[in-house]
Amino acid sequence: MLDKVPVARILGFLFLASTILLGLVTYQGYRTSAGALEARAHITWALFGIVVVLFTHTMSLFYFVGTGSRIKKVVGEYALTTEFVRRTVLFKARLFPWLTFTPLVTMAAFIIGGGAHTRAVPAWVHGGLALLALGMNLATAVVALQCIAENVTLIDEIDEALPETAGR
Repeated sequence: MLDKVPVARILGFLFLASTILLGLVTYQGYRTSAGALEARAHITWALFGIVVVLFTHTMSLFYFVGTGSRIKKVVGEYALTTEFVRRTVLFKARLFPWLTFTPLVTMAAFIIGGGAHTRAVPAWVHGGLALLALGMNLATAVVALQCIAENVTLIDEIDEALPETAGR
């Protein structure tokens, strides 16, 4: 009934890839400020990195909203325990603040990077925001991967609780 799609695996890969990518971009930024790398390379990778990070966080929000909605519908339709729905609310409460504020800090680091490049903003401000964004993305990835794993387990439990006639 709640067929597993590879979305959970894809999101896991995207969190891993976006965190590694952001680490690379941050490293490039320090190499750029030391004069060991052209700014163009850092800016190009940063643009690609911000798109991947924002896509990952947005798709994660949609994944949890979608699976939560479907779980609510199945629980109501088959009169299953509301504990299943309560657990989805707990995932969202734990993860959604991270999925909201981490992209904001990451975007701020990216935008302030333009000011640092033109020397309108001190480079340390951009560097500090970049480190904060990297740390927040790492924390978000850890929380997201835990919640995704718990959500997949929850879906398996719901599938087991469904009657044989549910048309899995």
